Amino acid sequence: MIKIILGNVFSKIETSDTKLISALVKKYTRRPPGYQYTPQYKYRGDAGDKSFVDKQGNFGTGLRHSIYKDLNHLGLEFEVDDNRDKPVLETEDLEGIELREYQQALVELALEKRGCIVKAPTGAGKTFIMASILSSLKDKTGVIFFTRKQLLIQTYETLKGLGFDVGVCFGDGVDIKPITLCTAQSVDKILDTHVKESDFILFDEVHEFSKGKVTSAITRSFPKASVRIGFTATPPTNEYQLLNLVSFLGPVVSEVDVSTLVDKGFLSQAEITMFDLGDDPDNDDYYKSYQEIYSEYITNGEKRNEVIRKIAQKSCDSGGKVLILVQSLSHADELSKILPDSLVLQGKDDISKRKKTIKEFTKKGGSILIGTVIMQTGIDIPEITHFINARGLKSDIATIQAMGRSLRIHDSKSKVFIYDFYDNKPILRTHAKKRLRSYKKLGFKVNKVCYQTTKSKQK
Repeated sequence: MIKIILGNVFSKIETSDTKLISALVKKYTRRPPGYQYTPQYKYRGDAGDKSFVDKQGNFGTGLRHSIYKDLNHLGLEFEVDDNRDKPVLETEDLEGIELREYQQALVELALEKRGCIVKAPTGAGKTFIMASILSSLKDKTGVIFFTRKQLLIQTYETLKGLGFDVGVCFGDGVDIKPITLCTAQSVDKILDTHVKESDFILFDEVHEFSKGKVTSAITRSFPKASVRIGFTATPPTNEYQLLNLVSFLGPVVSEVDVSTLVDKGFLSQAEITMFDLGDDPDNDDYYKSYQEIYSEYITNGEKRNEVIRKIAQKSCDSGGKVLILVQSLSHADELSKILPDSLVLQGKDDISKRKKTIKEFTKKGGSILIGTVIMQTGIDIPEITHFINARGLKSDIATIQAMGRSLRIHDSKSKVFIYDFYDNKPILRTHAKKRLRSYKKLGFKVNKVCYQTTKSKQK
């Protein structure tokens, strides 16, 4: 007989069938991203394979749903011995907030599973979903984890406004309470108060906890926490990173996508244009590194930057609120030189500077804001009418998150205009194709425009 013993964090399959265990070990073995570039792979052929089920049958409890399916598929009978803590979870209405139908469905799904990854697109009201789940846990001890202080502070202000008594732990800001909002970097400050006592752990932007020693370790810690829920608009697409999360949280659950939110009027309509500047690669380009290509044709690409300047200035002159997203400070500097009236936000800016800059950006009339990665998440400016992805890159997660900054609805706009570049240089072309697929995957149509001839076609 096969027996599955469930614990809050780790579980085990007990069986005399060694072939079954070997098959599960093999099925749940993955190679980490970038393994082919590591010295151990280059010199020893060691890819660093990791199995999320070990040879003794141990696995992260979040994998149980998948393993149940495996055993059912094989026609094998099994029994489950559930040793997890089972707190009574009863939701209460949030004062002054009426959840949308899909939000309520996600809350109920998460509480039923107790461990899962809630997938909710940017603009879906993720914080209210989290708050509703938290209402059922308000008499418990637990931690809500973040990777960025800005996200923590925004969530703290929302929860306090909804009547929650929560503490914070980040940098020098430490006010620890039974329910505490904590950055991953400050987890050492709650070791004595929460690691052994927490009934639950929640994760904002949980995809950022799928890699890195500290963040990954957090997901498999807190032995008493039987409620383990993450929130994200973009679960990892890499199987290794996804299993890092699923193993200790649970399956991805979703009730709504971006196109549905647009159709229902919860997100803005979007018109997306990708500019093809018509520049074919030079022979020398194929011998350049990615950093050299990026610096020459994106950061310091005069033609590309001039197109950005024209789009931004024209949109601003017509009263638009233009966000330009860049990868580096050097690119921000280049663009601010040709857009002298623009505002700039970067990661090192403190909360006061950020609030002051955003207030200036959102005042009446047209304005331009150039931002680094800080603008990808954690900044809520629904007034944005034009978004220019000036940085390129290939990441599905980064593209969707960045675009999501501009999709939030606001009385001042009926549509948001999104601009990107179909770069033709080596490596950059591959990245552009991936961004195009990301946009299309969300259900948006993309106009690909040859900037030199202004001849366009819909993709």
